[in-house]
Amino acid sequence: MSYVDGFVAPVLATNRKAYTEHAEGTAAMFKEYGASAVVECWGDDVPEGKLTSFPLAVKCEPGEVVVFS
Repeated sequence: MSYVDGFVAPVLATNRKAYTEHAEGTAAMFKEYGASAVVECWGDDVPEGKLTSFPLAVKCEPGEVVVFS
């Protein structure tokens, strides 16, 4: 059976390179433990919802981007 496991995090847009380097380093570890693929999804135009949304869930502050990894 296939499934998706992920997390949502706020990342300062100016720290994208550092985050990506960190994610690339940990991808090998995740694959050792059985992940078939590791993908970083950067929010481009993610609206803030009224009741719930990714930006609300991680309490995004100005200058931060929502990342689903």
